[in-house]
Amino acid sequence: MTPDDPNDFFRPPNDNAYETDEVRTGPPLAYVAEKVRHTLEALHSLIHEIRQRGAQDPSAAAPSSGPPVSTPEEYLLPAALYAFRSAIVGHLALNNMLALANDNDLDDRLLAYSRDEFKEWLDCIDQSGSVTG
Repeated sequence: MTPDDPNDFFRPPNDNAYETDEVRTGPPLAYVAEKVRHTLEALHSLIHEIRQRGAQDPSAAAPSSGPPVSTPEEYLLPAALYAFRSAIVGHLALNNMLALANDNDLDDRLLAYSRDEFKEWLDCIDQSGSVTG
């Protein structure tokens, strides 16, 4: 199917389903985006820490008798990953760059980054995006 207008191929960064005009009173969205960014930085560090501790020898922490001890990775990592994904989507939406969240490998690539590389990626989002539309 070929559109009549070539511009129909290009969609806005958030797609029309995620856009609405709103009038609001409250903290500036730049402030909200800054707090979400700090949340992302903390979650990125937390996930790295959970994975590092989970990779350690679990027998060192296991009791000599009784039920096996769950590792932090087993019960903390799924919740941390979900929180990270949700915060990424929220941060991209606040910065009018929600289309980037469609990348299925985004979370894995971002979590492979070092702390400094991740901060550089966030800086690029902050500089390229806009909380004012």
